[in-house]
Amino acid sequence: MSLRGRLTETTPERVSGVTDSYIVRNFVGALGIMLRDRTTAFYFAILVGVTLLGVVGPMLAPYGIQETQYNAATGQVLQAAGPSVAHPLGTTFAGYDVLSRLLVGARPTVITGLLGGAMILSIGTAVGVTAGYVGGRTETVLMRFTDFVYGVPLIPFGIVLITFLGVGFLSSIVVIGLILWRGGARVIRAQTLQVKQYPFVRVAKATGASTPRIIVKHILPNVAPMAIFFLSLGVGYAIVLQASLTFLGVADPFTPSWGVMIRNAFRSGYMSEAWWWSIPPGFLIGLTVLSTFMFGRGYEDLVNEDAESAETEAVAA
Repeated sequence: MSLRGRLTETTPERVSGVTDSYIVRNFVGALGIMLRDRTTAFYFAILVGVTLLGVVGPMLAPYGIQETQYNAATGQVLQAAGPSVAHPLGTTFAGYDVLSRLLVGARPTVITGLLGGAMILSIGTAVGVTAGYVGGRTETVLMRFTDFVYGVPLIPFGIVLITFLGVGFLSSIVVIGLILWRGGARVIRAQTLQVKQYPFVRVAKATGASTPRIIVKHILPNVAPMAIFFLSLGVGYAIVLQASLTFLGVADPFTPSWGVMIRNAFRSGYMSEAWWWSIPPGFLIGLTVLSTFMFGRGYEDLVNEDAESAETEAVAA
């Protein structure tokens, strides 16, 4: 029995209304596409795991992130002590437990990726769809502005902008969103130009449908695969850029993200000796970014394969 059939059989009145909704049907369809390919499902599972780590990580931390650890025999501070049973990932130069800081640091890293990716997706999609569908002078203004943003150097502009906004965790995320939307805007505009030539869009326009309705009902669903791809790219880029800004000292050094851990390890001078301090956060950042990129690419490929198959079947029929 299908998922919809099982839900309807369980609670025939309330659940059927939910499963008939546009959002739920599209979510279930997208989830089915993700899980169909093992590689895409694997990277999706990693992203879900990192997200869950951001939610429950602070509760799993065995020690406080600023709780100094001491040697039980000598009473001395465990400065950059190697991995042990009590401290599986060792300690920092100040005697802080690395595993605890890694678990607590997952939350700000996940928040950076989600908020930064959401800003990148929202701005890029809004600019690209508006420019592609409305056209004319609106398109010219929006795309010239996009070209201007493309000419802005990433890290230097981020440093200047943070100087005005103030060094902080949220300000670094805002800077990321205000810079990295430019690539998605161009590609989504190009896709919108193609979609608006489709017969169903022309029919909707001829029957008097408003521009917002056409965009929401016809344009956005057809550019959604590319938008999801750029969302995944945005999440990865946001995490990397925030870590870079933190490493340069222009982001909040007191928010215990994985980027802050790498920065602290480098500034301590123990980065090469105390490998257990820098490698775990660096590995998790790399794994998270790789998973976002591969998941986005895999999902886009699967959707395109479905579209090509449907088109082939339609032509054959």
